[in-house]
Amino acid sequence: MTPTRGTMTVAGSKTHAAARVAATGTVAYGRREGACARQDGCRGVALLEVVLGLALFFGVAVAILAGLSACVRSATDMRLEAQAADLAITLLSEMQLGAIDIEDAGPMAYEDETLADWSWEVVVTPVVGTLTELELTRVEIVIRNTPHDYTHRLYHLLAESAEETLMAVGGEP
Repeated sequence: MTPTRGTMTVAGSKTHAAARVAATGTVAYGRREGACARQDGCRGVALLEVVLGLALFFGVAVAILAGLSACVRSATDMRLEAQAADLAITLLSEMQLGAIDIEDAGPMAYEDETLADWSWEVVVTPVVGTLTELELTRVEIVIRNTPHDYTHRLYHLLAESAEETLMAVGGEP
């Protein structure tokens, strides 16, 4: 009897394949004799391969998502830091120009709607030092973002007036 679907065998000869077709009624293409000769053993190995493949896929997916989460968190922190530094420098510039008095103030919320989550505070401390011709004041500007629990501090030394600063360094008022 000749096989109806083909004559390829791993075990050897065409006669062996013909005997198998006669006994089982099926032809096996490329199947190994031994461990996977029975259909149940091959199903178990295939299931194990699928489970391991899924475990590997989900492990890699979790690692990628954790990396993306860290990137988003870092970008948010950088944005907060940049905005807080801009707000602190703006407030310091207004103090140097005389638009805001150099005195303790705050915490105060910003009036602008886009800065609703931000607040500022100024802490002024006189500096006692050896320079008698110049009265310095240490200004601490504190910028806070409440929803993100972020605080930025800027420290700067200011003279009582711009004229005093110019006279102390040898310039004319």
